[in-house]
Amino acid sequence: MFLLVLRLAWLNAYTLNSDEAQHAHVAWAWTQGLLPYRDVFDNHGPLFGWLHSPLLKWLDNRPDVLTWLRLAMQFWYVIALGSAGWMAQRLYGWRVAAVVVLVAGLFPRFFVVSGQFRTDDMWMAMWLLGMAFVAGAPPRLWRYFIAGLAMGCALSVSQKTLVLLVTTIVSAGVVRLMRPSHAPRAGVRCWIAALVGVLVVPAIWTIWLGTHGLLEDAWYGLAEYNIGGANKRHAAQQGLWFLIFAAVLVVFCVREARQRSEGGFDWTVFFALQGGLYLLLIWFIWPLITKQDFLPVLPTLAIASAGLAATWQWLNTRPILRGALLLVLLVAEMATVIAYAPPWQDDLAEQRNELSSVLRYTNETDTVMDPKGDSIFRMRPYYPVLESLAMRRLRRGQMADTIVDDLVNHRTMLVVLRRLPPSSARFVMLNYVQAGGDIWIAGRMLADHQPQQTIDVNVPGDYVVTDGHQRLSGSLDGAPPADHWFLGRGTHHLVLSGGTPVAYVWSQAFDRGWRPAPPVTGG
Repeated sequence: MFLLVLRLAWLNAYTLNSDEAQHAHVAWAWTQGLLPYRDVFDNHGPLFGWLHSPLLKWLDNRPDVLTWLRLAMQFWYVIALGSAGWMAQRLYGWRVAAVVVLVAGLFPRFFVVSGQFRTDDMWMAMWLLGMAFVAGAPPRLWRYFIAGLAMGCALSVSQKTLVLLVTTIVSAGVVRLMRPSHAPRAGVRCWIAALVGVLVVPAIWTIWLGTHGLLEDAWYGLAEYNIGGANKRHAAQQGLWFLIFAAVLVVFCVREARQRSEGGFDWTVFFALQGGLYLLLIWFIWPLITKQDFLPVLPTLAIASAGLAATWQWLNTRPILRGALLLVLLVAEMATVIAYAPPWQDDLAEQRNELSSVLRYTNETDTVMDPKGDSIFRMRPYYPVLESLAMRRLRRGQMADTIVDDLVNHRTMLVVLRRLPPSSARFVMLNYVQAGGDIWIAGRMLADHQPQQTIDVNVPGDYVVTDGHQRLSGSLDGAPPADHWFLGRGTHHLVLSGGTPVAYVWSQAFDRGWRPAPPVTGG
């Protein structure tokens, strides 16, 4: 309850991450009957977006959508910590379980990152739930099947589950070799049940993608894009370091297991080895390291640490010291969280204001060019998202920059100018007018304010000419006078009936209250 109260207090204070809008945009696309991987770009598994699409339908066109979506993420936070506590209680008792839940739940990276709306919240929750069904429990077919089912859900959310599965199998094999021959073991049938469980949900999605003709698109988004766009620097050297540290870790864990002489499967050593190997793989082998990569192993490493600490006699015989150390640790975690993300700071304020402006100026049928689906409820004219892998590919010439052509062909009249490649950003700054923050609206400020104007248009659309306050009427290309015109690409000649023209801008945004800055006058 204490942690949930804190989570609610921090709901708008978690640092804003661009992934949040991307995941929300993909979930919204499901509500529009759009197909993942073909109609909208996604490089994550389909389960998360599909599962959360009803929320996006309910929250349609709300500027505060991310606040509500973050609130929904508390469910996965509870599942993750509940699973960690369940494992710790079964292995060490309720006191250690309470410590694990508090320490893991308040760990700054875990607390902040899992509070954001992202696929990784469900991913780590499903993984930990799967582990909770087998950790410290007698081996049963149904337990292993349900564990596999939960891990299959995790795999249908994130491909990083494969790394977790590999490190789990290796760690289980090492620890199993250390246990006595007479100890109960999970037989082949249990492992087959787990394998069947892992495959169920991914198989369902594979069949669905196949029946909709999306397998090739999904393969690109899930595999080719993620693998082809990233290269680990000094890969050979990093691989060598991984082997060295992994060998040291295995030797240490084997030695610890022999010293402990557990009668059964040593879950403490298993969690330490599995978490350590996973961290080493991410640090040294995985091509792109992000904060969210560590979410599923932070609680299990807390379990391993608590399990090891529970065997320290010098600490167990000093309850006051034990309580003081725990208090210091929790206070340090809390102070770090406050320093990194002050709860009184509304980190979503700018995002809400920007989204509110975008939704006010555009219709649901309009396209909006943004980096990763930041506009959430509007389609993008450019298929790829502009995240780190895409930016790297664009710089290397491995991916075509067709943004300018897409802006023109889709008649995109509003752009959120972030992360655009230099040539595309230059085009936007020449053919759009800044409308506050990173929002740019189609149009141009006029170099002079004469009644006769020659206008060069590169983005076709419906425009008005304004003095900064109201429309100005005039004749375009010799046609009868009007106060707005559809301007195709090319050069147009305008003769105004009166007033001081300062800009021509997209008529829809103008009609909905936006005004370009009037010229500065004075001595």
